[in-house]
Amino acid sequence: MKLNTVKLGMLALGLFGFSITMSAQEKKEPNFEKMLKRFDADENGSVSLEEFKNVKRKNEIPAEKLEKQYAKLDADKDGAVTLVELKENWGKSKGKGKGKNKKKQD
Repeated sequence: MKLNTVKLGMLALGLFGFSITMSAQEKKEPNFEKMLKRFDADENGSVSLEEFKNVKRKNEIPAEKLEKQYAKLDADKDGAVTLVELKENWGKSKGKGKGKNKKKQD
C-alpha cells in the first residue's frame, strides 16, 4: 500500500515538473491593455515619447534605442502611440517584425 502511494506521489511530482517546464516554454502574447496603462502616465489613452522613455524597466536602455523603438510603434507619426498601434507594431519595435526576413514578392 505504501509503495503504491509513493509511486503515485512520484508520478504526480513528475507531471507537475513537466507542466511547469511546458508552461515556461510557451510564449504568451503581451497584455497590451496593461502595457498601455503602465506607459500612459497622464491616462489620456495614448503614450507620448516622454512617457515611453520614463517607464521603469529591468535593464537601463539608452534613450536613442528607446526613441527608435518608439518611432516604430508610432506608425502614423503623430507623437502618440495608441492601443491599436501598440498591438500592431510591438514585435516590429523589438526587431521581431512580421516581414523582417521575408523575401520581397514580385
